[in-house]
Amino acid sequence: MYMFKLAIFDMAGTTVNDRDEVYRVLREAAEMEGSQFSDEVFQQYMGTEKFWAIGKLLEAGGIEPTQEVHERAWQWFRAELARTYTEHAPTPLQGIEEMFAQLREQGVKIGLTTGFAREIVDIILGAMGWDNNVVDFVAAGDEVAQGRPEPLLIQKVMEEAGITDTAEVISSGDTEADVISAQRAGVTSVGVLTGHLTTEQFQQLGADHILDSAADIVSLFKNQPAQL
Repeated sequence: MYMFKLAIFDMAGTTVNDRDEVYRVLREAAEMEGSQFSDEVFQQYMGTEKFWAIGKLLEAGGIEPTQEVHERAWQWFRAELARTYTEHAPTPLQGIEEMFAQLREQGVKIGLTTGFAREIVDIILGAMGWDNNVVDFVAAGDEVAQGRPEPLLIQKVMEEAGITDTAEVISSGDTEADVISAQRAGVTSVGVLTGHLTTEQFQQLGADHILDSAADIVSLFKNQPAQL
């Protein structure tokens, strides 16, 4: 029987519906500098820290990511994402807020991890009202030395929650980077099908669980006693 005390979730595509704006803006930021790459290459950088991803996408598309080019693409990305999120606020995916409430009633702490910088995180959380004790912990992409697929975001949330036993942690996400970071952190990994990956792709990655939606994670907690 599972005894999870901390449930960690990715944001865009897992708990947050941003209409795929982050990926539109990320792609355009690199392409505006002349970079050209396939959908398959782009998918490798979904869910990763965005400044790093821009540099890799520039490289992949044949553009040398000099400091000037990289910084120009990054500043455009930041401004465009802030604009679109302010004008058209992201919304919670169906059933997510109810799931958060159910887990918290059982005494489970809720953490969010993301490749977004803190400034973008704050726009999203404020727009959705999640900055008002809806979740317990949030780790942003610019708050750790390395973003996903490295495990540092998960480890940051664990440290803030005061949890050292990886068996007490479950982490969910919609991208390859989400699953790999959970595996590297040694926690239970969940792939959710609300993004761009298929069941087969998550199976190939070796995800511990594959769910239609992160909202379905409550099924893994059904026989878990409340931690009061």
